[in-house]
Amino acid sequence: MKKVKDNKDVMDIKESSISLHPLDIKCKSEEDKKALLELQLTMATSSINHEYARMEFEETLSSERKDELLEFMHDCRAQYFEARKDLASYDPYAIVEFEKSLIQQKQMMLAHYNA
Repeated sequence: MKKVKDNKDVMDIKESSISLHPLDIKCKSEEDKKALLELQLTMATSSINHEYARMEFEETLSSERKDELLEFMHDCRAQYFEARKDLASYDPYAIVEFEKSLIQQKQMMLAHYNA
């Protein structure tokens, strides 16, 4: 784990991470809240993993590695859309806002990564 030495390191951490905030959905229990957050986390993680794999896919010359990455990206997409389907069953409108936020954060994070 990276040790934080000064404010610049804190900014680096903030700029290179995704922030998840629980959706504003009325939940019956704490278990439901945890389940919603877990679905969001699955969507965010699989989306980021897919993006990094896509970037590596574009740079690699090995056909064997490309095949591995294609399979991995397929698995990431499947995880994302399964979690999305489950999350949409709670509130189909809230998922639109979550995905919009996820896209914006991912673009900022990847711009920071590519800089």
